[in-house]
Amino acid sequence: MLDYLEHLQQTLVKEFYQLYDRYQDDEIYACSLVFDEFLLLDDLAISTERSIFQDPEDPQQYLAEQDRWNVRKWRYKSQSSSQSELMPFKTLLAEYFKTQHSFGHPVLAQQKQLPATHLDLLLETFKQAKRKLSEAYGLDLDSIIFFLSVPIQPECECQSALELNSDSRLLQDFLAFRQTLSQPRVNKRLKLSQSDKDILIDLEQMLAMEPYDYLQVAQDAYLLTLESYFVDSNIYIQKLIQHIAAMAEPDGSCALSREEIMQRLQQFSANSPLSLDLSFIHR
Repeated sequence: MLDYLEHLQQTLVKEFYQLYDRYQDDEIYACSLVFDEFLLLDDLAISTERSIFQDPEDPQQYLAEQDRWNVRKWRYKSQSSSQSELMPFKTLLAEYFKTQHSFGHPVLAQQKQLPATHLDLLLETFKQAKRKLSEAYGLDLDSIIFFLSVPIQPECECQSALELNSDSRLLQDFLAFRQTLSQPRVNKRLKLSQSDKDILIDLEQMLAMEPYDYLQVAQDAYLLTLESYFVDSNIYIQKLIQHIAAMAEPDGSCALSREEIMQRLQQFSANSPLSLDLSFIHR
């Protein structure tokens, strides 16, 4: 799998460079690694200032201002070309993660420092590709916002943008726009699968143990990340468990108290509307 990720990184560098070389004079402002609703790699897309047009008389030819961050309506995509080398990765990565779900996490078994989930692996690969474009090709990418686009997980756009970009006016504009669109979703009740509910029960049982030992809780949370069903669980639950698993601070203190973890678990309660605290995602 590590060889596949290295190959994907090289392919992303090549595909982006081809788009960049063709459209750099049009003021590229964003680039997104696009996934479909099944979390399978779908495309690499860019958008330019020149593609945005205020006059709605020809919506087929131009991108409306309100669609500036709507990846599905962007005009320039690598898959638009029959020569795109991203095509094989849709099935390649799908087959790998099917195996991973059945037999655990072979990648994690090889390197504990590698990210624990499908999207985390690909986010890290995208980050390395961006770094290579900057260092090896000398491209100035500070004026371009990079992010992952996942239709069923809009919060991933903000999370990945924070990970991939340094702070800028453009980044703040992007985050403000995405968070405004996501707010109605945040106020809805969270839908959990039976597997999600089972994981939450496991967490509650860990916290109920007396005497409370946060190091043991962190170890048990880490073991949960190695379960085959973990990668299929809700993204918020994944991030909370990962944060608990790594919550031992260098000074021996605990990043989250027992009460704070319980409060986070209450956010998933079926008896109360969802109002997610996303701060642990960005730590």
